[in-house]
Amino acid sequence: MVSELSNMTWAEAGKKFRETRLAIVPVGSVEQHGLHLGLGSDWIEAWNIAKRVGEKTDALVLPVMSYGVSAHHQDFPGVITLTPSTLEEVIFEILTSLNRYGIERVVFINGHGGNTGAITAAARRAKEEYGILSAISHWWDVLRDRPIFGQPVIAHAGYAETAFMLASRPEAVKMDLAVLSATKQVDEDIQLVSLLEAKFKGGYVHLPTNTADVSDTGSMTEAHPDDVQGTKDYSKITKEFADNLMAEIVDWLCEFVEKFEGFELPPVEVSEEKARKELE
Repeated sequence: MVSELSNMTWAEAGKKFRETRLAIVPVGSVEQHGLHLGLGSDWIEAWNIAKRVGEKTDALVLPVMSYGVSAHHQDFPGVITLTPSTLEEVIFEILTSLNRYGIERVVFINGHGGNTGAITAAARRAKEEYGILSAISHWWDVLRDRPIFGQPVIAHAGYAETAFMLASRPEAVKMDLAVLSATKQVDEDIQLVSLLEAKFKGGYVHLPTNTADVSDTGSMTEAHPDDVQGTKDYSKITKEFADNLMAEIVDWLCEFVEKFEGFELPPVEVSEEKARKELE
């Protein structure tokens, strides 16, 4: 069973495209992940998850898109970033190619939140022009309501992300340097929650900053220090824990992929008469 497009000849790819209407597209970034994780964490995690899902479901898996939108990390060495418009256009052209081969459903396994806007914009264009439906899956959203040993699953270079790297490429993990930094505070009244949000007198505002503005290490809890403290204790993030967490995510995505291939939206029928039925 061959699921990776990279390993297929054109003849094998042609047969695969005739047999399926769904493709998996892994997307990541090249950006810093604190003192203990490699710069390729986002694409490495996305690729390994996608590859495992393909192996279990026989779904078509495209090569990973390694580069993403990471300008907010550029203060740290090694970051390679695209503009949102560039990533949007690349994703749209990938979808255009897939449309040529009859693909109607695409699952993006996205390892970097900064890519979401560009992928979403490209997916909307492809739906409008080709009728392709795209689902964008972030692995942290699968676990959104379940903290990992008290830490938010979304934490940048936190427990969950470190676990996925241990399961994917352990040689890129330096556990002796692992630290999850609490969000740095610079003002008594305007308190930073993350690099996108601040709190003021019980209310919140969007305040886009760079990672270096809120963290000296590059790791981030993505929460206010009153809600989530940082930590240097990664002792519970073992290889066994990492493999089990990876298996859980892969199993969830396998079920979703198989369901999504047959997913259909009803025909759009917009009318005042239909809308007014909601008042009855």
